[in-house]
Amino acid sequence: MKRLHLPEMVPAEIEVWLLEFDFDSKQLINDWSLLSVGEQIHLQCFRQHEDRVRGIVTRATVRRLLAKYLALPPHRIQIEMNEFGKPRLPAYYDIEFNVSHTGDFALIALSAKGEIGVDIEYCHKDVEDLWVHVLSAEERAQGIWSNKNFIDLWVIKESVLKALGFGIAEYLPAITVLTNNDGSYHVAHDHPEWAKIKAWSIEAPLHYVAALALTNQRNHRIHN
Repeated sequence: MKRLHLPEMVPAEIEVWLLEFDFDSKQLINDWSLLSVGEQIHLQCFRQHEDRVRGIVTRATVRRLLAKYLALPPHRIQIEMNEFGKPRLPAYYDIEFNVSHTGDFALIALSAKGEIGVDIEYCHKDVEDLWVHVLSAEERAQGIWSNKNFIDLWVIKESVLKALGFGIAEYLPAITVLTNNDGSYHVAHDHPEWAKIKAWSIEAPLHYVAALALTNQRNHRIHN
């Protein structure tokens, strides 16, 4: 696992960690012991070995990283999901996190600045039938996104919606992403109740692309 070097415009209170999976690891029992009973039950439903490994290792690593901030043993950290499946800490509002995994890698983002979203995807993902479900009317009119860079748009939109805490499929066309030519993106939408959002392309392994998004709002949950 390594901490990624982020673009200079990303606030210092943000960190992103890259995790590479070892699908033949003999140490999974150590990670498994850190998970909640609910997480263990959920992961036992996964039929594919690789999916179980991704879930176990990513969740355990999140707990280890959060433990450093919260001064709690990893297995005692309570994590809940919102209605769209975004994980969060119910008892703490000073640290937000988000995860994404695909193929051999996972990204774990931590934020003491605002709500955060992160996404990583394999570059050769089949996107042929996704255009109609992803592009906004303005993006179609401007024609700045093509098959060549469509996967970049996909990860940006996913990270934005994850930062907002919304479901992916139903809101993808509601967001317009325009490049700022410096690795960052201008994110526009027609929902005044949504938070202001910033997004960046970030470092990713060969044949993968990744993006990070940050809102200007904190999750104002009350301490238990």
